[in-house]
Amino acid sequence: MTLALLLATMLAGGPQAPPGVTAMRGLVIDARTASPVRDARVVLVELGRSTQTGADGHFDFPNVPPGGYTVTVSRIGYIFVRRHVDLSADATLDLTIPLAEGTGTYQETVNVGPTNVSASEPGVGSQSEMGSAGLQDLRGVAADDPMRAMQALPGVATGDDFQAEFSVRGSEFRHVGVVIDDTATPLLLHTVRSINETGSIAMLNSDVLDRASLMAGPHPQRHGDWLGATLDFGLREGSRDRTQLRGAVSGTSASLVVEGPMGRAKRGSWLTSIRKSYIDWLIKKIDPSINGTLGFSDAQSKFVYDLTTRQQVQFILVAGDTGFEDVTASPANGLYNANSESVLGSAAWRYTRSSLLLTQRVSFVGSRFKDLGVSSQELGRGYARSNVWRGDATWFLNKAWSVGVGAKSEWQHETVTERSFSLVSNQPKERFVASTANDTDVASTWGEVARRTARSGLSAGVRMTRDSLSGRTVASPWLLGERKLGPLTLRASTGISHQFPELEFQRALTGRLPERAEMFDVGMEEELPRGMRWQVTGFSREDSDVIRRIGEDRLVNGQRVAASVFPQFASTLSGPTRGMDLLFARRGRSGLTGWIAYTYSHTRYHDSATGESFDGDFDQRHTLNMFVQESLSYRMAVSAKLRVGSNFPLTGYFQGTLDALTLSAQRNNVRLPTYVRLDVRANRTFTFDRRRLTLFVELVNATSHDNLGQAPGFISGSALNALNYTHKLIPFIPSVGMLVEF
Repeated sequence: MTLALLLATMLAGGPQAPPGVTAMRGLVIDARTASPVRDARVVLVELGRSTQTGADGHFDFPNVPPGGYTVTVSRIGYIFVRRHVDLSADATLDLTIPLAEGTGTYQETVNVGPTNVSASEPGVGSQSEMGSAGLQDLRGVAADDPMRAMQALPGVATGDDFQAEFSVRGSEFRHVGVVIDDTATPLLLHTVRSINETGSIAMLNSDVLDRASLMAGPHPQRHGDWLGATLDFGLREGSRDRTQLRGAVSGTSASLVVEGPMGRAKRGSWLTSIRKSYIDWLIKKIDPSINGTLGFSDAQSKFVYDLTTRQQVQFILVAGDTGFEDVTASPANGLYNANSESVLGSAAWRYTRSSLLLTQRVSFVGSRFKDLGVSSQELGRGYARSNVWRGDATWFLNKAWSVGVGAKSEWQHETVTERSFSLVSNQPKERFVASTANDTDVASTWGEVARRTARSGLSAGVRMTRDSLSGRTVASPWLLGERKLGPLTLRASTGISHQFPELEFQRALTGRLPERAEMFDVGMEEELPRGMRWQVTGFSREDSDVIRRIGEDRLVNGQRVAASVFPQFASTLSGPTRGMDLLFARRGRSGLTGWIAYTYSHTRYHDSATGESFDGDFDQRHTLNMFVQESLSYRMAVSAKLRVGSNFPLTGYFQGTLDALTLSAQRNNVRLPTYVRLDVRANRTFTFDRRRLTLFVELVNATSHDNLGQAPGFISGSALNALNYTHKLIPFIPSVGMLVEF
């Protein structure tokens, strides 16, 4: 080699590719944060060549012949990317490949900004944000339920493995507002209507969600009126790159997700998911002694189309069918067969500019159920629907200040019929019937002024709501603020929330007072090196006019007063909830990540009508939730989820111990035993030329702790023994699942 040629080679940075041969190099980044993704496996399929990204996210394929190639990228916790590239002769191709977490979609470019960075609400002391990957990790193989993923979040309490519902700060689940793509609905659960002990599961496939958030305490009330926390799910858009298919099998169900671009210009996308459970068949095979089994099927779809660069339309559909069967049901009023159906349909128009965001949405939510006895006697039936219009506007005045306003009008209708039977000549004969049909129009408006800088945040707003059935108008204001002082962030917030009674209570509820809560939070947080942080929040809530069940089985002056035939309710409870949240967490794509959270909370109610005082039905003094995960390589990760709770009262009038339980004159005096559940999980991917297989192995209740939940029992004999008011929850179960991506 001549001196001139050697000098030219050195200046060019090393030996050059032979004439006619090209090179490919690139960068793999996180689609949300634009940070580099290390240890991602990159494959040139046609040449059978592979490499892994370094700590800076870069990869390099030197000396590649010109032509068309398929590039695949795989990293556990991220989507499987398959991309076609064309290489020209005597050229170097530079690629940037964004990876979406979990089951997101591939996109050619990534724009880091407010649209793809999930910023927390300023001043909210207790809020948890979770992306698609987090939902996948926490949902559980056996349940495949995004609602159960939320049960491991800080501050969440649950004591029944068969229920998707949970409690936050002593407030029951009906006080939690569930929002799906800006549409509030409490109806999208697979469960048996009017019966609470049969179990439940969310009517959502985790594979079609891109985010979930949970906010407790005072927080902006843009979506609706409810007393407690807000649980917000977001359906992701389909792929605009190519048609994709995912098939998953879990411990309870099998699902299929198909998605792809819309039109040749790919100005839109579509996504459809169908899911079918076989848990009812599986339970009967594993343990024939289990009588009641719940089965379901559901579907979710989302269509998105860009009319212009500023305007977009969206359509979503969520529908499901639930069936229940109990072959040992008692002949008079035992539930033998039940069916419920629910549907959510929504259409939205969105207009965006640099300083303005406008959204208009119309939605329909409907649900119907039918409960039958052994002799096909109708125990109950019902139908509910809501027609909703909602409009919102947000002006970004500058980089710090914004103003938001919105309005919502909802027309609700519900019809419910319940029947009670007695046996005459071994045949059921109707004794009592209760029917109700109610309508109401709920109109609301909200306004908010917010300021957000690198060191401070402020949100002040109010929601005004009028209910036509009661003729009442309520105002729900909030004031939230935070300030950074060195490494610390201080937060303080206060607010008032209201919730009008659901129409299902109207038949058995005197009056229609809105439930009310006055809340105050104060806390601090410190960011530590390596993505770690700690947080402490003290909270106080004062409830009033809260609905309780009356007419329960109880002792009065030493004599039994039997429960009413149909449930009765009254808005007579008031009282405080006091407590504290402690959290230590670490976020990152390497090393040990997760959180450990402890909550102390005490809810105590006083009944203004009866003079009684007792702990709330969902009062759990001590709650410990922990989740840890470690990626062992680009294709394997292990995680553990631990939930420990001192547990809720056994709701009702009982005394003694669970082994010797009798009727009492005092309510909520007996507690369920401590709840402990540890789930351990391992994920392993296998990457092939044009597809990826992910296997999940999970040990459910790995410590085999004997947990108990509340069950519908009965009072027996002159000693008034309370029998069968508890039942065993899930024992130790190994479970497997798999996901195939094409």
